[in-house]
Amino acid sequence: MSALHKHAAIFQHLQEAIKRGEFRQGGKLPSEVALARKFGVSRPTVAQALRELQRLGLVERHAGSGSFVKEPALAKGTLGLLADGLERTEIMQPLSAEITRAARQSGWDLVMGTAMADRAPDAIAREWADRKVAGVFFAPIEHHPVRAAINRNLAERLRHRGLAVVLLDRDVGDFPERSDYDLVGIDDFFAAFDLFTHVLERGCKRLVLLVRPDYPASTNLRLSGARAAVERMGGAKIEFIVGNPEDDGFVRRIMTKAKPDAVICSNDATAAALLQTCRRLDRRILPPRLKFAGFDDVRYARLLTPPLTTMRQPYEALGMAAVETMLGRLRQPHMPARRVLLRAELIARDSTRT
Repeated sequence: MSALHKHAAIFQHLQEAIKRGEFRQGGKLPSEVALARKFGVSRPTVAQALRELQRLGLVERHAGSGSFVKEPALAKGTLGLLADGLERTEIMQPLSAEITRAARQSGWDLVMGTAMADRAPDAIAREWADRKVAGVFFAPIEHHPVRAAINRNLAERLRHRGLAVVLLDRDVGDFPERSDYDLVGIDDFFAAFDLFTHVLERGCKRLVLLVRPDYPASTNLRLSGARAAVERMGGAKIEFIVGNPEDDGFVRRIMTKAKPDAVICSNDATAAALLQTCRRLDRRILPPRLKFAGFDDVRYARLLTPPLTTMRQPYEALGMAAVETMLGRLRQPHMPARRVLLRAELIARDSTRT
């Protein structure tokens, strides 16, 4: 058999193997040496077959690394972003802007919508499918007594309609449950660990983690991180308290029974409400006597009196990570679910200063 026929036979064998899925997308092909040994030919003959596969866009060749099955280019189109109260949510406003920017840089459009707890999940999923989106970024519903069931059902209906789903900020269920959807957000465990360590290092011993009723799943992770920080420091204790920070009676009971020297709230909005209530009840319990902190670093956190210590969400990086995760899911729909967690940044302000 001539060298020409030999290289054509190798080309045909590899082409058919790639089409059958014997080599996964992005996977490495056998080396030139291995292929030359298998087919009883020289390396230049193998290289000629690989160059032909490369010309057809089936293979990528990297000097020093080998040949890889090329992932098909995605046809550009439209992605969706689905969140509850999108226009009212401090976190989702900057995050949606960064996702939009990152999507457009990759050649994709982004359309937005609101997840309504009182609408049928199948109707919502059908609406998104009708809009011809390839995938949906879904921020699960918060502050609802049966949110886990609603979130799971909606995510399942979106997937049933053939749409890729990437969760934003939190999972559809409560910690320690883990769904089989991709998730992009901050590392809530370490965000709380870092914030509580900051407060403990300032001499606080009686700590409260304050959250509103029907808190989201991310709060459970933050509680775990807070407890880890307290256990590591030693000599301190933490209470997990659920209630309305705008209720004078509730806040008075916290201060009387728990006698905290630091209150860390589930988000900046809760911390701002608590500061106002404490000011209304008794200005003497405000910093520096009592330290306050929150999460997210929303735009008004620095404008509070005193300016609020908080954990800043890396919105730009989160937006890029969300789009990269979505495009990866579209390329490889059957790969295992991924959790992409970014580190939040501690922003120390006057509310925790000695």
